[in-house]
Amino acid sequence: MRAVQVTDEKALAEGEHPDPRPGPGEVEIEVAFCGICGSDLHMLPSPAIPPGTIMGHEFSGRIASVGEGVEDWSPGDRVSVIPGKPCGECPNCLADREHLCGEAVMRGHGLGGRPGAYAERIVVHSDCLFGLPDGVPDEHGALVEPLAVGVHAAELAGLGPEDPAVVLGAGPIGVMCALALRASGVKRVVVVEPGDHRRERIGGLGFTAVALEGVHDAVIAAFDGELPVAVLEGAGHPDALGLALELVAPAGIVVAAGVLEEPVPINQVLLIIKEARIQGAFAYRREDFERSIELLESGRIPAAELITEVAPLARAQEMFDELRRPGTEQLKVLLAP
Repeated sequence: MRAVQVTDEKALAEGEHPDPRPGPGEVEIEVAFCGICGSDLHMLPSPAIPPGTIMGHEFSGRIASVGEGVEDWSPGDRVSVIPGKPCGECPNCLADREHLCGEAVMRGHGLGGRPGAYAERIVVHSDCLFGLPDGVPDEHGALVEPLAVGVHAAELAGLGPEDPAVVLGAGPIGVMCALALRASGVKRVVVVEPGDHRRERIGGLGFTAVALEGVHDAVIAAFDGELPVAVLEGAGHPDALGLALELVAPAGIVVAAGVLEEPVPINQVLLIIKEARIQGAFAYRREDFERSIELLESGRIPAAELITEVAPLARAQEMFDELRRPGTEQLKVLLAP
């Protein structure tokens, strides 16, 4: 089969690989589409992703074959796949926090453990499968995973319909957070985005979008003098968490969903006098994944407008370079084997 592998130089190159075969409790999937995630861009240079790794964890496909003991799934079933594989035995798993299992990433697919879906085929654990209904085409099925990130962050914010909310960043995670807030019933959502093109795009999705220049006054004006009860940080920028703390109302919540590896400064005095909360948002629960499929099926998520390009596997490195380019007009790029 064809697959994209990490090279010794930490680049991506297409090549031929042996076809995978499912073992007991596993299924083989013909990959339909696999999204390029922001975390893929961050992880590629990392020592956690060794040469030879096949990345890719946002994907949809059809079951090609099933391994011994798999009874609930059949060849031809259309699926999306939750990429983490929790151990089921640690304190987090036993406390219904499987997404925080310390082994989930390395036991999962395309995240540095098992091979991912930048490939024609992939073998996964059958308990990672979620069926795709007829109303969710394969392209949209590759959006289930990133949408679940937004659904989880919106759930953690805990907002009511009239609570004002701000999302920082109109990249893939910020857009998913904004859409998830709206789908949960939150009526007043403002998105802060410095890039003209991304600001125009999120505005076209029906959100109020403001630039960084004069952002404090612009946010207050957009909410008729109120401060946001919640700020969802989806930019992953070193200044974003500090700005979120400046914007949030007293006793409000900042939900950090953007990926940033280096430490960032926090104004502790501001944190204290506001009695604000900073809440991390990591991945999603299984119910968030299920909710994402429901939202895509309902049409409440404008999935077709989020996919800006579909490219073959051979263009994977080109697409990584484009997504890293400042000012890129891309939002969600899918690779199609």
